[in-house]
Amino acid sequence: MIFTIDTFTPDQLTISIPAGSATLDATGTPPPDSDASYLYIIDPDGLNENWILGDTSSSVSGAINGIGFFQHGSFDSSLDPHGSSGDVLYLDFNDPLSDGDTVTSAITATWSGSNAFDPSAVSSLSLIWGEDGYPSSYPFGDPQGTTSTSAVPDTGSTAALLGLGVAALAFARRRLG
Repeated sequence: MIFTIDTFTPDQLTISIPAGSATLDATGTPPPDSDASYLYIIDPDGLNENWILGDTSSSVSGAINGIGFFQHGSFDSSLDPHGSSGDVLYLDFNDPLSDGDTVTSAITATWSGSNAFDPSAVSSLSLIWGEDGYPSSYPFGDPQGTTSTSAVPDTGSTAALLGLGVAALAFARRRLG
């Protein structure tokens, strides 16, 4: 399943999954029952406990096979008193998803919070469909794709640098002639 990371800053993470071209693919046995209603975003290199730093709020839109969202959120493993399972973002659909289901309405999901993320703690993120029962071992369910976090621009810094460059050119032009 194709997904992109549109924004990844200390205060926000936004992903997108385009309509039509993204289909769920069970690499093995599809997740059982209610476990098939979840998509997880995790560190593909293991159970990284350092990239979600605190509480987040979230918003999401879109659908897979016409099925919308029940809930969405994050899990900062450092807050788990029962032991760690790694940091996880999740999307929970109203009904279980099935192998071959297609994104029927483009999905955009945003998690945000003040200093909620450490983008430098991970080099990529993976989208995982479901869990293979509880307790499940890493990577929990069926991997659907991995995307690099290094190519995500910080639009605020880019805009500030561009503005500074334009101001410097205007200043130099005024001084030289």
